[in-house]
Amino acid sequence: MYANKKKANPWIGTAAYELDVIRKRWHLTSDRQFAQAIAMNPRTVAKLNPRHRDGSLTLETVDRIYSILIALCRREYKGEEMEEEYRRLTDSRMRIAMSVAPLPPSIQAQLDDAKER
Repeated sequence: MYANKKKANPWIGTAAYELDVIRKRWHLTSDRQFAQAIAMNPRTVAKLNPRHRDGSLTLETVDRIYSILIALCRREYKGEEMEEEYRRLTDSRMRIAMSVAPLPPSIQAQLDDAKER
């Protein structure tokens, strides 16, 4: 059953990696620290361990984490640093969104053609 859940959510690997990068940048390296910072259950946070990710995590939970991080950004950063961190968080979330479903082949072909021009 666990393997099926893992296969059902291929984007979790991307989310686990992206949030691990953010956690390191914010110096919240332990699950406990990160869970406390975002007021979330440590068991939920543990599902994002890049080495032992859990396929039962929902995209809604990941969205909630990003919403909290964006809100906390105002407390952790100021001025240009805050704008840069907003951009990093947005880019990170977009990479997860792009990994949720692959592009249809016809769209991918159009993009590949555009790159070659």
